[in-house]
Amino acid sequence: MKSLHSKLAGVAPFIFFPLIIILRKKRNAVYAFALLIMISFSSCFLTFYRTNSKPSIDSATASKLRSEKKHFIIHFSNTEKGFEDAYVSNDSLFGKIVPIPPSQTRYLHPKSGSNKNAVRHKYKDSTLMQVHLYINTALSENDSVFAASVSSFYRVDVYELNKGATTANHIVSVVGIVAATLLAAAFIGFLIECNCPQLYMENNGVYSFTSGLYSGAVYSTLERTDYLPLNTVPFDAKDISFKIANGKNEEQFINKVELMQVNHSKDINVLTDRHGNIFTYQKTVEPSSALTGGQNDMKGILKQTDEHYYSFNNDANEDGFSDVRLTFDKPANADHAKLIIHARNTYWGGLMHKEFVSYFGDDFEKWRAKQEQADPKDLEKWQTDQALPLMVYVKTNNGWKFVDYYQLVGNTASRDMIMKVDTKNIPGNSIKIKLETAYRFWDLDFAGIDYSDDQNFTIAVIEPAQVLKSDSTDASGDLKTDDKQYAHLQNDQFISFRYSPPQPAANTVASYFLVSGGYYHSIEQVTGKVNYNELFKFKNHGYFDKFSREKYKEVQDIADVLNNKVDKR
Repeated sequence: MKSLHSKLAGVAPFIFFPLIIILRKKRNAVYAFALLIMISFSSCFLTFYRTNSKPSIDSATASKLRSEKKHFIIHFSNTEKGFEDAYVSNDSLFGKIVPIPPSQTRYLHPKSGSNKNAVRHKYKDSTLMQVHLYINTALSENDSVFAASVSSFYRVDVYELNKGATTANHIVSVVGIVAATLLAAAFIGFLIECNCPQLYMENNGVYSFTSGLYSGAVYSTLERTDYLPLNTVPFDAKDISFKIANGKNEEQFINKVELMQVNHSKDINVLTDRHGNIFTYQKTVEPSSALTGGQNDMKGILKQTDEHYYSFNNDANEDGFSDVRLTFDKPANADHAKLIIHARNTYWGGLMHKEFVSYFGDDFEKWRAKQEQADPKDLEKWQTDQALPLMVYVKTNNGWKFVDYYQLVGNTASRDMIMKVDTKNIPGNSIKIKLETAYRFWDLDFAGIDYSDDQNFTIAVIEPAQVLKSDSTDASGDLKTDDKQYAHLQNDQFISFRYSPPQPAANTVASYFLVSGGYYHSIEQVTGKVNYNELFKFKNHGYFDKFSREKYKEVQDIADVLNNKVDKR
């Protein structure tokens, strides 16, 4: 196996980085030795291959396989033999009959119809070069050459690596190795989610998790209002019910909860930006290019919402961050545009925040109390200086101009977001937009642009029919207005809401948004010695990106150790 760490890229950070944290604190450098011991006793890693069975073969295919220096094996009615010096002439296959080398005899009879046949690593290369031809003819003992029309073969198998099954097995193997150790419990505790307030929507009596709310508002000075589109609510819903629940190891301070109904024509969509401004859009235009720092075009990944993400994992740009640069065709007379994305924060970003907080050690509560008294503008500036939100820039004649940022949305669910961009001073028939953030802090699923004018719509704030806390007390008074009267949730507490919205007018449909404001605190205990040397570095512009890259390299170094160890099997 030549690239185990690349195959493990999606899960390795959440396995090895927590282990690094734990083992580093208990005994320096012991983690590498521990992992080597684990892998030494592992026999989990398997390679799978596909047979690609076909009922026939033609001359062109046979010639192509010969040019690729494949190893031919013929399955006669009475035996199997190797077939060397094969060539095609006049739709017939000619060659020399030879014994099958021992290295190629182990996988002559794969499971019929299965794409998950396993091959031991040491036999992988010789097996994946095999082509198996099946014929009803018997072979005589003295035959040393053989010729047959290609049409006489009733089956052909062209072995190749089953990358999906192999990768999945290797991922499961690594997870299994880690889970089998005493470190597993600690690992689970470090698997970070954005807990924040958790929204559960009701459908036919069943509540399903939908999203987190105002992620990142971890102090009262970061309190903000979130505008969450409720895409699962039917436009003609007669009853809307949901719960807002406390997150794990947290307490919630919920200031306001409103259900906003936006009525509009059927041929448009609506979204609110982070400031609460409502915009309509129609048919989005996909980017003509979407280039990362390495000039890799992400256009194919970003053209539709399909859970294929670009994770801002390219080399740092001139500003010290990861980015993607989008180019869109632009009508000559367009004086504004609306940038629509579908995105989420990453689990890796959650791990980085947890590591950052751990540096405060026993002084964490003192530090948080200081943040509770800080100027919100200073806190916002620090977040944007670190590019923790998703920063948006537009290219002008004077260089990149900052537009705004997409607020943190957490890593539990992705969502649609919109931003208006002024294009009056953008010359030409294209517009260039840069999305920028700290290394691996965002997953971007979709990016599109719309130049249409905003259409008519009406807004209604729906009064709740019922607002009950989990102890059956009425919580409506605390949540009706933005007045610093908070509903406080702890432990397993939640608040349930029920609405009976009016039906939209004729020829219109309704889109719904949950407008909620507040903040939350982590109650997870932080202990240990304060690491001032590391903490001072975070005062520097863009240090979180550098920090994230350094920690991710630690992960890759561990994956390389595993890779080298498995290669020797």
